[in-house]
Amino acid sequence: MEVKIDSTSVVQRAKDVPFSQLDDELLAIDAQAGYCYSLNETAGRVWELIAVPLSIRAVCTQLREHYAVDETICQQEVIMLLKGLCDAGLVQVVEGTAG
Repeated sequence: MEVKIDSTSVVQRAKDVPFSQLDDELLAIDAQAGYCYSLNETAGRVWELIAVPLSIRAVCTQLREHYAVDETICQQEVIMLLKGLCDAGLVQVVEGTAG
């Protein structure tokens, strides 16, 4: 079953996902599946922001403070990133309110 993610979704990193900084990239490790995911600077910033439950809209607001990106494009790109991370089991959609 595919999880629906949109700009109002509240997401958080999955529990117990180890990660490590390597130069300008962040590595998220799924030891159970035997995968290592490399996140560029922007994706790594999203990963940092969702250490606590946060809406995609709030993630984009914070990203747009540091990067010159259109709001619609930012939301599309963040949703695409988080869907991929969610499919990999690294991110979960959570219920309730968040920042």
